[in-house]
Amino acid sequence: MNFPQMASITTQATVQAHPYVLQLHHADIQHIQPQTSLLLTQIMATHMTILVLIEGECILKRENDPYPMRTDTVYLCHSGSTFALSSEHMDTQVAMLHLELYLPHPDDLRQLQSATDSQHLYFPAEATLPYASAKCQQICSAFRSTHVLHRWRAQIDAIELLFEVATAKEKCTLQQEDGLVRARNYIADHPQQAHTLEQLSQIAGLSAKHFSDVFKKTYGQSPHEYMTETRLTQAKQLMLRSGYKLKDIAHEVGYRDEFYFSRVFKKETGVSPSTYIHKRKQKVAAYASVSTLGYLLPLDIVPYAAPLHPKWSGYYLERYGADIPYHLEYGNSDQQTHTAIRQLEELKPDWIVCSHDIQAEEYIQLSQSAQMITLPAPQRGSWRTGLYQLAEQLQMNEEAKQWINTFDQHTARVRTLLTRSDGSRPTVLFVRMLHDQLYSLGSAGLLDYVYSELGIQRPHDTPADDNEEDIVTWDQLQASDVEHIGILIRQDSETLEHWHRLRQSSRWLDLPVIRQQQLHILSSSPWREYSPTALTRVREELIHYLSAKSPCAIR
Repeated sequence: MNFPQMASITTQATVQAHPYVLQLHHADIQHIQPQTSLLLTQIMATHMTILVLIEGECILKRENDPYPMRTDTVYLCHSGSTFALSSEHMDTQVAMLHLELYLPHPDDLRQLQSATDSQHLYFPAEATLPYASAKCQQICSAFRSTHVLHRWRAQIDAIELLFEVATAKEKCTLQQEDGLVRARNYIADHPQQAHTLEQLSQIAGLSAKHFSDVFKKTYGQSPHEYMTETRLTQAKQLMLRSGYKLKDIAHEVGYRDEFYFSRVFKKETGVSPSTYIHKRKQKVAAYASVSTLGYLLPLDIVPYAAPLHPKWSGYYLERYGADIPYHLEYGNSDQQTHTAIRQLEELKPDWIVCSHDIQAEEYIQLSQSAQMITLPAPQRGSWRTGLYQLAEQLQMNEEAKQWINTFDQHTARVRTLLTRSDGSRPTVLFVRMLHDQLYSLGSAGLLDYVYSELGIQRPHDTPADDNEEDIVTWDQLQASDVEHIGILIRQDSETLEHWHRLRQSSRWLDLPVIRQQQLHILSSSPWREYSPTALTRVREELIHYLSAKSPCAIR
């Protein structure tokens, strides 16, 4: 499937004898709405990305740190970093510019090679420029133009904007932190202190009432609620990491009275500190794959250590991150693998749960630190086998049996809900978008559950479940028996550029599924994971998307 390519115009600048070539790959104004389907998870910036708030209110989350965006402030996300945008404001607009810097190849000056963001130039994380919002609107408008000179103008303006960002430090020293961010960071860095609203509002540079209102509006909780959450998070980690007495832990996190601390802890978590410690007595670590977490949680096991990252395992980080004392390195690089192994060697857990595709040398190294449990490869029904095997090793057979019985009951209920009056069920084609191409989506195990156990109908001309390299054709997209399409758009800046162009093309808009508003945007979590927890989430998403009682086609 070929999509129209945007014209590439490059402009050269010379900085201290280093001839840079900058290309503006894409420029557009994104409409960020509550629970928007566009930015479902954190985006991986494959290019240097500039973000500027044009209108409304928006929270920018870099990695896992939230920042309220300000107008006329340029926020820069370097290549390889992750970010997400969210808003409760209906009319929020954010300009998003994707740029790439190139340098001449050292062996052949006629060839260009990509330059890392910080190879020779300094780019601050943010810079306030009095004209940034207007300049970005101008760039986006010129970039969309079909006139070559206007598109050239967009390239020139993008270079000028990047130059202003790069020199902002020299012009006005370091940009001061936003008052809210400064106050929030102060709470996080000093959990043992008794913070008053007046003290925190002074740090933020706001009146007490205004600070309290804006803090809750921005972060979804009051300053007191955030302080309590921060204290209890640190307390949980101290309980699991050390041999401290409860009295010492209470004092360490800012509570003078250990009995009052216990009451607060039980109110917020539902269990007493002693019960919490007892349940976590067995130290189980999840290694390398997100799916390992998805197998442990059905047995009510929150791991002692796990691979956590705001993009790759954001679902688990958000819900269980505070209860997992050690967050392991997560990624595909050798350095990240070595770091995670070294962390586990130091922690010495009782068990390490790993995926089927672990490398032999990794397994040998880890087996010297703990007993190993290897999960089966994703295939038809293997999640049941894996959960039973895990439960047997941990002597939790009854818990696994009970969980699976409940799971099967819910699956039968959803199967019934999806059954129409004529006995049929919706027909769904699942695809994923990577760069400018559409491929088959889903492991054989995951799609077997969707099609066989839930009873979703498979289109007649469907790519094989076990080959995600199969290309999805236009004929398959517009087949008469395709009632719904579930599409997973890889959340990187390059793929999102192509998605933006595809969804505006006449060929795409003419698809029957698009005209009937039966397109559903899927997230990589849970659709790229095969585990009991992931299947539970897949099931709930499908009933939300496909049930006649709960229509939710994403427009």
